[in-house]
Amino acid sequence: MAGYASLMKTLSAQPTDNVIDVNLIDKLPLTRLHWFWLGLAALAWLMESYDIGLIGVVLGPLQHLWHLGGSEVGIIVASGTIGVALGVLPAGRLADKVGRKRVMVLALIEYSMATVLTAWSPDWQWFVALRLVAGIGLGAMFPLPYTMIAELSPIGSRGRMAGMLDASLSFGYFMAPLAAFTATRLASGPMALHILFFIGGVGFFIAVLVAKYLPESPRWLAFNGRTAEAELILHRMATSSRGRTPGGQSRVPRPAAAPVSREPKGILSSTYRRRTVMLWISFPAILFMFYAIMTFMPMILAREGLSVAEVDMVAAIIMGSSIPGKWAESWLVERVGRKPVIVGFSLIAAFAALVFPLMHGILGWLLVGLAFSFFGIAVDPAMKIYAAEQYPTEMRGTGVGFAEAWARLLGGALAPYIMAIWLSRGGISISFDFIAGVAVVGAIAVAWLGSETRDRSLEYRFRQDFVVGSAVSAKH
Repeated sequence: MAGYASLMKTLSAQPTDNVIDVNLIDKLPLTRLHWFWLGLAALAWLMESYDIGLIGVVLGPLQHLWHLGGSEVGIIVASGTIGVALGVLPAGRLADKVGRKRVMVLALIEYSMATVLTAWSPDWQWFVALRLVAGIGLGAMFPLPYTMIAELSPIGSRGRMAGMLDASLSFGYFMAPLAAFTATRLASGPMALHILFFIGGVGFFIAVLVAKYLPESPRWLAFNGRTAEAELILHRMATSSRGRTPGGQSRVPRPAAAPVSREPKGILSSTYRRRTVMLWISFPAILFMFYAIMTFMPMILAREGLSVAEVDMVAAIIMGSSIPGKWAESWLVERVGRKPVIVGFSLIAAFAALVFPLMHGILGWLLVGLAFSFFGIAVDPAMKIYAAEQYPTEMRGTGVGFAEAWARLLGGALAPYIMAIWLSRGGISISFDFIAGVAVVGAIAVAWLGSETRDRSLEYRFRQDFVVGSAVSAKH
């Protein structure tokens, strides 16, 4: 009760007409309200990951249906990811301009509509076009849930919340082969594919829930002069913490470095260039491991002689292992830090990729595939929260948007296209060597260029102990 009273006294002391201290968020404990908001963001990501996961399970049937070669398969794989790259870049900038929540809701509606329409594709060219359109909405959505959760979470819980949130992506990827396994028993031929894409329409209902119950980031509101709305959300957060100990973490946060400037700088300015280069190297490398597992694992298993049912079940189990991997990551990332988790998980996944082609039989593929997925996909939330912590609030959407766009273009489109060509020529071993090499490059970039952000304010190296609002912004 004393902690609650202290927080309410601090809030009451704020000059609410012009300014508000957004760093009060760092001092609040983790409550049920945070978990409720996390659940809403997780639902949005769940449907997004299900949508993306569909490509891996429909590639085989589509290749048979339309008699596709390696080049056409590569184009189908790359089309959605190119759309993601096209959508994520303007969405990040737009989120900094009009707000995170508004872009999230519009993105949900757009990609849900495009996914449902994909069911009626008459040929592979139409399929590619609709996946490109859906990818734009998917790209707009990608950086926003973890950016929102980072801006709503206490300082010692951001990594944990990001890990739990990212687990919803794995549930969605796990749902895709599971839904395919079920759909092929309820229907046959194109109708089974139609059912899978119709399920994507659930995103419309999730958009309604997000619009109604998920708040806008109070950090973004305050930085844009909407201090009354920001204060209302902070009061709600403080009220939900009644009887809880303020702070939300067991460690004392490290102090921020001295302010560099009160003016936000570009992501390639001298202040942020090293961080940006680090993200542009490491993010694509780490993301490629995910795309390699999600997109090509079913095709590789089918080539090894497994039946359709066996492929769907083994792929689902392998993808499902990333869920406990992300739970483990969410615990480790707040205890040992972002850098050790990113570097360590990436190197272990690289080793698993080297071993995978040497395995024979379902048991061997399953064991190594589980390790590959556990570490290779579970490293994603550490990378994402690490990216969100590199920039101040005014430019966080833009910085993360550029990093995500570059990552999707290289790690999600170009690298998988190259891998699709190699696989079509029987190059399974060289494909997995390629995955391992890219993962090592990403790990080296973080180890060499990155700095630890655990226990740092989100405004680290910008300002920590500041107040923001229309009056202050005018002075800047």
